[in-house]
Amino acid sequence: MFLNIIFFILGFILISKGADIFINCTVNIGKKLNISELILGATIVSFATTLPELTVSTLAAFKGHTTMSLGNAVGSIICNTGLVLGLVAFISPFKVDKKMFFSKSILLLNAVWILIFLGSDNKISGIDSLVLLGLLVFYMYSNYKSVSNMPKNTSNDVSFSLSKTIVFFVIGLFMMILGSRILVDNGVIIATFLGIPQGVISLTVIALGTSLPELVSSLTAVKKRCHAICVGNILGANILNIVSVIGISSVFNDIPVLSQSMNIDFPFMVLLLLILIIPTIKNNKLYKIQGALMVLVYFIYISVLYFMYL
Repeated sequence: MFLNIIFFILGFILISKGADIFINCTVNIGKKLNISELILGATIVSFATTLPELTVSTLAAFKGHTTMSLGNAVGSIICNTGLVLGLVAFISPFKVDKKMFFSKSILLLNAVWILIFLGSDNKISGIDSLVLLGLLVFYMYSNYKSVSNMPKNTSNDVSFSLSKTIVFFVIGLFMMILGSRILVDNGVIIATFLGIPQGVISLTVIALGTSLPELVSSLTAVKKRCHAICVGNILGANILNIVSVIGISSVFNDIPVLSQSMNIDFPFMVLLLLILIIPTIKNNKLYKIQGALMVLVYFIYISVLYFMYL
């Protein structure tokens, strides 16, 4: 068991360091191509930071650990919103771009309601995955339209460092995939040993681990006063957790939706998103008290989960 814990921690390290390398490469590419911070956060950065959730959930579903697939994705949304964005807003409140925030928020809420509706029969089936993957195509197309409307960079240095950037891009991706496999394998063993259901482990520890890229990139963005990247990253990552992570995972096996998900996980997810979205759309700003409330709700959620299984 000691070795499993060591490998579990190693999985975290590989994911976080791999994502760090990956994000640096994608951010550099975005800047060289003159992509705005808002679009950069909602597209390149969110796709990059969601890769750990995608690899963990897809691998878990492929191996038959389907409750971990859904738990990791929903847990990451809760963690991204309550802990990551809540901390960011509490540390450094900021204004948002109303048009971008509104469009991404509405798409996110629609994806959430569709997920809950699809899960109302206690499973996300292969047929349901087609609906989610259809939303993924729509999301990618809307992002493509946003990027294509940006001015093009005619500088010659784009190709100068491109080969080096691609090498590190691949290294970062490999580290995340390897770390994800180590994390899933040892997470299942530890959960079984402790008598804790896989769903709880995936909703908390593994969800936090796979959300580390969002946390690290968001805090770095705040430090550099690039709040637009942060909020775009979180909204984009939350959308992708539903349409990409759950959508792709449910292709391999039907994903059961447990009563805990319908009665606890989904309501907390919706509550956190409403605390984030409604005041922000109304005032075009994220406030310190709003961030504190989101963090509080997140820790209440974690407490409810653990008290259930004491």
